[in-house]
Amino acid sequence: VPGVLYLVPIAKSPHGSDVSPDGKWIAAGGKLSPTVTVFSFEKFLKAAQARDFSGEEDGIPVVRYEAVREAEVQAGLGPLHTTFDDKGFAYTSLFVESAVSKWRVGPPWDVVDKIPVQYNIGHLIAADGDSRSPDGRYLIAMNKQSKGRHLNTGPSQPESSQLIDISGEKMTMLYEAFTEPEPHFAELLRADLIQPIEVHPREENTNPHAVWTPGGAKVERTGPAAVEATVFAMRTFFSPAVIEVEQGDTLTVHITNGEQSRDEIHGFGVAEYNVNLVMDPGETKTVKLVADKTGVFPYYCTNFCSALHQEMQGYLAVKPRGYQEPAGGPANEPTPPALDDDEDAEDDEHEEHALAR
Repeated sequence: VPGVLYLVPIAKSPHGSDVSPDGKWIAAGGKLSPTVTVFSFEKFLKAAQARDFSGEEDGIPVVRYEAVREAEVQAGLGPLHTTFDDKGFAYTSLFVESAVSKWRVGPPWDVVDKIPVQYNIGHLIAADGDSRSPDGRYLIAMNKQSKGRHLNTGPSQPESSQLIDISGEKMTMLYEAFTEPEPHFAELLRADLIQPIEVHPREENTNPHAVWTPGGAKVERTGPAAVEATVFAMRTFFSPAVIEVEQGDTLTVHITNGEQSRDEIHGFGVAEYNVNLVMDPGETKTVKLVADKTGVFPYYCTNFCSALHQEMQGYLAVKPRGYQEPAGGPANEPTPPALDDDEDAEDDEHEEHALAR
């Protein structure tokens, strides 16, 4: 599609490309050059319209570098990514130098401060730095190495993420936390903007399979090889406690977490059938499985919910197809021998001792 894509040359080994909050500037880092190249988006539009090209690559026009370059900021060694604050400054991660460089967005495009980080920083983010209105108080440096910043617990080491105060003229290190390798693409924003759903209100759950009492739970055969189970989950039980199907049946399970308080998340796991669902408070979820293995398989809560979490379980019973329960109980069940009075008393005594133990 001609005109939909253009290329622009930048320094060796290009890495990050970030747009300023006002949309005027594009800051591009090249790992093998100590500069951040700043392009003017307005100049780019004019150059594209005027077809001010220096060549093409695979049929894609290459815009002439001098026509769109605004500045080359001497940021430091190994510039990767750039983020922005609300005071007209940019912050670039320096991979080789293991530092953050603070520079002015606009003439004279100079570096005003640097702060070392530990170690080999990759990504970084200022508060709301990817938005049109940055907050500008804090910055997180996400480092690819930690290099002895913590207690050594073995060959697998956590990496370091560092919190930096950027509210003043000079950057100040505030806090260090250790994360999984390799920290990438975090976002930093004000806490009052985070308004998560902690509980799904019962009245807003419009799922037709939602149930809110144990009495609403049921297991129904809906076809020659289809069974549907409506399950109610509440600490610390599932209702029904037993789901019976025949081998080859497709079992559809609708599970409602009946809780209406935060942090009461329930799971539904059937290990032999590779099933594991997580239901938030007030949420209904559905899972299907083909019951191709006969036997009795426990289903259980897989998300800690209370002191009796381990009691929260039931059983999936998969019978051979066409199986008929024999009259009088299971087949081949041995008949217990008759006991005289003395043996009966001795047996009672053994049982009492066992219960005491």
